[in-house]
Amino acid sequence: MNDRLSWQLKDTEVLLWQGRPAPRCYTFRHWLQAALGTLIFLASSFWLMVGMQLIKDRNYSWWLLVVPLILVAGSFLVGPGQLILARLKWEKIYYALTDQRLLVRQGGFGNKTSSYEMTDYRHYKSKPYGRQLLSIKLFFHQKTPVVLECLEHPAALMRLLDDVNPS
Repeated sequence: MNDRLSWQLKDTEVLLWQGRPAPRCYTFRHWLQAALGTLIFLASSFWLMVGMQLIKDRNYSWWLLVVPLILVAGSFLVGPGQLILARLKWEKIYYALTDQRLLVRQGGFGNKTSSYEMTDYRHYKSKPYGRQLLSIKLFFHQKTPVVLECLEHPAALMRLLDDVNPS
């Protein structure tokens, strides 16, 4: 089995389902924010170029570049930068459901795997992105909710969750 999908299961634990986010959905799930950030990035980049030209040709003060430089950096992070970071983050996200726990592996430093006991599971809410594409927010007793982003064909997982807590 591929190392990314090998889970540290207890001896009596049975793996019921595993999945990961759909790449395009995960990358573009905040598309409106990315589009607005990209527009601001392009406008502030033009402003920065004009300011640089004024400093070069007409000896204006370098202070003319402070505001557009801050806008370029900030809007890049909000716009195209967040798309790049989301795509890089997607490569390291995996989900698994066993008969005892929900496991969420998020990449980054150390490949952090979070574990949630299914005895603490209460219910879920879904956010659709298409006919067979949605995010599921799972609620656990006295824990922060967990979001499984952009799952393709989530019906099998939802059936298993309904079996755990049929309310």
